[in-house]
Amino acid sequence: MDKVTYFDVEFANSKNKSICQIGIMTENYWDGEPYYPELNIYIDPEDGFDDFCIKIHGITKDKIKGAPAFPVVWKEIEKYFTNAVVIGHNVAGADLDALVKTLKRYNLDISELYYVCTLELAREHVPAYMISDYGMSSLCRYFGVDIDSEHDAFDDACACADLFKAILKAYSLDISDIKVKKYEGQAAREFDQFMAGPVARKAISEFYGVIIGFALDKEISQEEVAYLNNWKKRYAAYASQKEFAEILTILNNILADGIVTIDEISELQDIVKTYLDTTTTSPITLATQVLDGILKGIIVDGKVTEKECIDLRHWLYDNIYLADHYPFNRVMDILDKVLKDAVITTEESTYIVQAIKEILDPVNFLKQKVNSVEGKHVCLSGIFEHGSKAAVEEYIEQRGGFIDSNIKKSTDVLVIGNYECQAYTNGTYGTKVKKALEYNEKGCHIQIMKEADLFQ
Repeated sequence: MDKVTYFDVEFANSKNKSICQIGIMTENYWDGEPYYPELNIYIDPEDGFDDFCIKIHGITKDKIKGAPAFPVVWKEIEKYFTNAVVIGHNVAGADLDALVKTLKRYNLDISELYYVCTLELAREHVPAYMISDYGMSSLCRYFGVDIDSEHDAFDDACACADLFKAILKAYSLDISDIKVKKYEGQAAREFDQFMAGPVARKAISEFYGVIIGFALDKEISQEEVAYLNNWKKRYAAYASQKEFAEILTILNNILADGIVTIDEISELQDIVKTYLDTTTTSPITLATQVLDGILKGIIVDGKVTEKECIDLRHWLYDNIYLADHYPFNRVMDILDKVLKDAVITTEESTYIVQAIKEILDPVNFLKQKVNSVEGKHVCLSGIFEHGSKAAVEEYIEQRGGFIDSNIKKSTDVLVIGNYECQAYTNGTYGTKVKKALEYNEKGCHIQIMKEADLFQ
């Protein structure tokens, strides 16, 4: 064992393990001389991010914006793995598994890989009663190894190098006696575009509402046909998922001749409704997502007709159980106002379109300037660029604010993280925003602001 490569990755999601950061360093073990430069590389995974993964490593789509895709990076780092022993913590189950899956995804050649796992090495030599667990952070504390920033791929790779040497030194191990394994792993699946279940259900619920909105005026405009084409392209990558398979098949057939009829939209509605009838989403959440979709569908062509308003009001009456759940009351108020004379003027159409845009993106339209959080009760929602929620809470408390873990009538300020969360139940906003808006409709005064405005 001469050439050793210390290696760690962070990945965007738990299914494909699409790599978004690589930390790597390689050296001659005997004299410590590097073969190639140390590298800390952010990568565009060209795949979706799990919220769970973001919470662990803090890497988001914004952070990797402009970063190279993996095939570009592989040309630079392939030599680090050639005729080398890869050393990492749980390296076979996590890092090499992610590497092989990514190589397969891009149809890149996979050379033979050999490794030593510090997790296996520690379990073999460190008594369980001496440490709380065999995680790398626990082992580093035990052996006095510093980790500059845990779950940063480069810092973890560096810490793993120090940990490996510390274990050998502590137990007087000769590196030539360390068992080197050939990476076999489970046969890594081909790359598979995926979408988490709740996110998929939200996308389909909203789409169902959109096509209801298209059909309200009994006409399908070119803008609406374009929307269907764009939706098909956006979700085509998920055709292997049962949630999307049949919908995409029907949609392909409908769009094949470039003409979309009301009858075809009705057929599409039936297919989507069949899927929604089998979901476990709560009725309130499902109906609210459908309503958001209807509102989107109505304004796709940039105008709103009298018939659309009347039929939308009928839909609201049929779903009266949504009363007091945002945005039901707000939409009903708008419709009652414009339908007083049973005529929708051009000015009223413009007003409705603008009002619906505000409803669909309330955070950006309703955000307010908050000059101070001192003495105020503040609630946080979303994923924060500044760091963990705990770090943002500490920032607020240092400035005299009080933290509410959930939205209450007495909450003064709701702060929304800069990074949009895929799992928001209502498109651009989540349940905390929805609850704040519902409280405000009942006379409360909860201010809503973005993270960026807080730190300004």
